[in-house]
Amino acid sequence: MKKLPLLLLLVAHAAFADRITVRVIDSAGDTSYIDGGTVSGLRAGMHVRFGARDVTIAECTEKTCAVHASLPVGTTGVADASAQATQPGAPPGEKLPAPKPLDAFKEQWPEAVRPATQQQVQEVPLGETATRGSNHLAVYGHMFGNLDKDGSGGQIEARIVGSFDRITDSALGADVDAAIRLFGTGFDSGSRVPFFVRAAALRWGDAADPSIALGRLRYAATSVGMLDGGRAAFRTGHLELAAYGGLVPDPISGVPGTSASRFGAEAIYDAPTGWHPHLAVNAHGSTWGGQVDERILSIAAAAQKDALFLNAWGDVQMFDANNPWGAPAIDVTGAGASGEWRHRGSHVGLDFTFLRPERTLRLAAALPQSWLCATKALPGVMPETCLGADYWLASTVSGGIAGDGYAVDAVGSIGQTQSLTLQTDFSGYVHGELGPRAHRAVLAVSGGHSAFSAWEAADLGLAMSPSRRVDLAVTYRPERLDYAAQSEAFVIHSLVLDLHYSVSAAFDFALDALGTTGQDRDVLALLTTLAWRPLP
Repeated sequence: MKKLPLLLLLVAHAAFADRITVRVIDSAGDTSYIDGGTVSGLRAGMHVRFGARDVTIAECTEKTCAVHASLPVGTTGVADASAQATQPGAPPGEKLPAPKPLDAFKEQWPEAVRPATQQQVQEVPLGETATRGSNHLAVYGHMFGNLDKDGSGGQIEARIVGSFDRITDSALGADVDAAIRLFGTGFDSGSRVPFFVRAAALRWGDAADPSIALGRLRYAATSVGMLDGGRAAFRTGHLELAAYGGLVPDPISGVPGTSASRFGAEAIYDAPTGWHPHLAVNAHGSTWGGQVDERILSIAAAAQKDALFLNAWGDVQMFDANNPWGAPAIDVTGAGASGEWRHRGSHVGLDFTFLRPERTLRLAAALPQSWLCATKALPGVMPETCLGADYWLASTVSGGIAGDGYAVDAVGSIGQTQSLTLQTDFSGYVHGELGPRAHRAVLAVSGGHSAFSAWEAADLGLAMSPSRRVDLAVTYRPERLDYAAQSEAFVIHSLVLDLHYSVSAAFDFALDALGTTGQDRDVLALLTTLAWRPLP
């Protein structure tokens, strides 16, 4: 009989060992989370009693379980690990189905096939994917006026720039760039023409790179400007081959003419990956008055990767042995290279440029010979002849840094001009703004020296942006000028007002006013610009 209490104690201990105490650690809506998890012996389908309420565990992780009941955080309950778990939501007493052996899941899913082994990437020409209605139109208005002691002048210009795609549901498109101009002093036959057309052409294909274009082209090739004629191009992969030809309009008035023609062929390589290399090689020539005039090979190259931008160009021209400018048979008439690093508001750049005077029969018929080359009278020779060694060489360095509440930009250049004598010029400019965008102080200094003058200037002002649509700057500028032809230097004073107002996403307004006084100068100038883009 003494063994009975011991037996009852062992049974009670075993029953207690199967009882797991749990606590509610979190609650969200109709779901409560209890501590314990599978490491404590809890599992889905097990019943837990919270006071007089019996709930079933819905699911378990290693350290927590969830029950579908709204319980206060901190409430404790008891789970019986010895009881058979039931399917959550099933009537009490219904047991869970026996688990499947692991071998039952073996090889029931087919082996995965990588998509890349069954796909073929094909190049899609984006130039022919534009949708109908992708038209662009902009209207610009310019009004300029000046008033000084010698009189007044002014000009008003209304310019329309449009690009219209997908005409008649095809790749046919049109481009137009024309301006109507009025001048305060009337019209003449020179540069003050009332109607100027920069572009008016029909094309087949994208506006930036059409397959065929006919009419007045804004530019015929990478290094060739306005042309009344046509251009045809063929593209394969990253390479494009093009040919063009036509008549050259008057560069000042834009009036069509038949005295000069231009023709050529161009090869362009443009890859969109890596450094985005772009290379254009253009062989072009011209005629004037029925004679062959220019024969030029032009090269332009560019590359860009991340924040680094590189550019280079060069022109090589052929001349006849008896040309009037004293040029060699093959001469480099222009070359340049530039590189720039840009990151947000900071930048550093370097540029080199080499140029010779443009020497063509067309210019020689319109300008004095001394404008095209340095001339010198030789004994017994009339008229004066060109020396043939003219050039202009320049190097420019620029940089800037911007941060929260400040911005500083600077540029400096040095140049050399070879004419009858060798002349050197240099100039520099530093511009800084300090303060938040709403109210900024502006300070700038500049100066330079050339063979015929020297100057120094400073800008002191205040810039304000009360909203993202309005930007206003008022600047006072004293400037000292020293001309070699005058006996002493003098100072002029200027007050500059710059206003830009973005009325809407499609309408901008800008006003620039300048008043200058000092020495013999008393000038008031006003420039107003309107930009309206009714189509996207």
